[in-house]
Amino acid sequence: MNWVRELLNLYESSCDIVGREIKGRFGEDVILLPPYHTTQKATVTVKLLPSGNFRGAERVAKDDSVTVIPVTEESAARTSGSAAHPLCDNLSYLAGNYNDFAPDLDKLSEEKHRLYLNGIKDWAESEHSHEKVRAVYEYVKKECIISDLLRSGVLETDENEKIPNIKQEFVRFSVESEDSEDAAPPECWRDITLRGSYIEYVKSRAGNAEISYLTGEVVPISYLQPKKIRNDGDSAKLISSNDSSGFTFRGRFSTAEEAFAIGYEESQKIHNALKWIIRKQGSNFGNLCVAVWESAMKPLPDYSAGTDEICSIVDAFTEEEERYDTDAASAARFESAMNGYIKTSDYSSKTVIMALNAATPGRLSVIEASELSTSEYLENIKKWHNDCGLIHLSLKKGTPKYYGVPGLKDIACILYGREKISSDEKLLQSFCNRLRPCIIYGKRLPQDIVNLAVNRASSPESFDPKSRDWERALSLACSFIKKKEIENSSKEDWKVSLNTNSTDRSYLFGRLLAVADRIEYLTYAKDEDRLTNAKRYMNLFSRQPMKTWANIHDRIIPYLQKLSVGERIKYEKLIGEITEKMSEADFADNSPLSGLYLLGFYNQSYALNKKKDQEENENE
Repeated sequence: MNWVRELLNLYESSCDIVGREIKGRFGEDVILLPPYHTTQKATVTVKLLPSGNFRGAERVAKDDSVTVIPVTEESAARTSGSAAHPLCDNLSYLAGNYNDFAPDLDKLSEEKHRLYLNGIKDWAESEHSHEKVRAVYEYVKKECIISDLLRSGVLETDENEKIPNIKQEFVRFSVESEDSEDAAPPECWRDITLRGSYIEYVKSRAGNAEISYLTGEVVPISYLQPKKIRNDGDSAKLISSNDSSGFTFRGRFSTAEEAFAIGYEESQKIHNALKWIIRKQGSNFGNLCVAVWESAMKPLPDYSAGTDEICSIVDAFTEEEERYDTDAASAARFESAMNGYIKTSDYSSKTVIMALNAATPGRLSVIEASELSTSEYLENIKKWHNDCGLIHLSLKKGTPKYYGVPGLKDIACILYGREKISSDEKLLQSFCNRLRPCIIYGKRLPQDIVNLAVNRASSPESFDPKSRDWERALSLACSFIKKKEIENSSKEDWKVSLNTNSTDRSYLFGRLLAVADRIEYLTYAKDEDRLTNAKRYMNLFSRQPMKTWANIHDRIIPYLQKLSVGERIKYEKLIGEITEKMSEADFADNSPLSGLYLLGFYNQSYALNKKKDQEENENE
């Protein structure tokens, strides 16, 4: 797949929203940037009159700090040294007397200020000038910005007449128009005419054209590429060639310029499109970032989301609010949500997947770039959630249970522990890279991941009994077992409901364990939270079922005696019915059980709980 062409197409097809704020994946405002612009978190807004006279200043609220600013090729890529932005910048660039107030001496401040004044002067005096640019230039060259900010109370000096944190102050400008009927907003960062003015100004100053290695066209070339790709604090670059020692490109090329040459405007569009789609609908797993989008920009279900999260879209396609209290209704809810995506999607389109990771702080690599038809993507997402579908405990309040499978990050936390995943980004990235193809491309679920889930669920004693983490681990293990059985073309139909016709040895032993667990649990006091004998011996039971069952059965006899006569007879009869389904050879076999014993435990427990709820409702 030509990911460069896909990003260019993404930008071109979204031109109508360039510069506009739309909501991202977390509800924040995201912007598809115009060429030659970037975003910066501003701390101060300086208000000017068209003449360039100071009108006032104010601190910028944190939720309004992200500001679109014009940049040069050098300033967009600056990490150290001096490279001035054309309009908005740090005080070290805007103020000629910066060192008079800075706690730490900046040896480059004079050069920074000179570069800034030269840059804005060239723009202000060009044929592509703008009244706001001229006003800012007239103001800054008066060398009074720090004094004005101190007088306005926006900045304050300490006992040494210095301004703490002055290095972090970033200034943006707002200029009132002389024309009262001017529809353009006074804020420079929101004025579309100002953006257009700068774009034309940059194009008018373009250097010699060369062949772009991306498109093969003869266009002005850029050798400095933007950063801030995954987030505003990201210093890693996708394309770079700044080798000043060692010259790793030599042997194939004479100079770094021969190694790569990219059109300036193309580079801007590619990087801006990638930044935008990541912030709009990307998934982050530490340094790993994955972006998935449809070529026609129709909504898609998030591959990394859990079934419950995907089902939230159902409200957009149903007129009435529904309740989903059963596994069948929950499954129908997911089907409704997927049908909603299908109705709004163009099945002739394609879905693009890009995964990025940074091996070092300064280098970003494309570890995956692929595409598949949108219909195939939707079918694979649907199959993953259906094949793994069981009842799970939700982490969200108000929705205690749902039918489906947890999201990718939740799965990792269940298998490895939340603390482990939070502290080990490489583990999270590695796990997500392995499971992602199973969800997006329908690849087979790795057996070692299934085994890990089974082992976790087989050790209830390793979980806090006051939490419900073990129940989540059990549900996940059963989901994976069910998925694996489907992949292996099992003739059995494994669902949430109990399979009373199954004669599988592991499944039946799991059912017996669930009955023993239920018998002991029924005798507990209201606030009692200790593990039952069935759960304490679960791990050993999975390795030596016949021998361990004899021990567990002896231990539940006292609890059976505590039950009412009717209940005691019911459970004794159930144990007999399950045992009768096993041959003598299967029952006497003491070899380890397969993971299906967990599914038998899960299904039998679900059936017993469901029956109890029905009886309580009937009594009411």
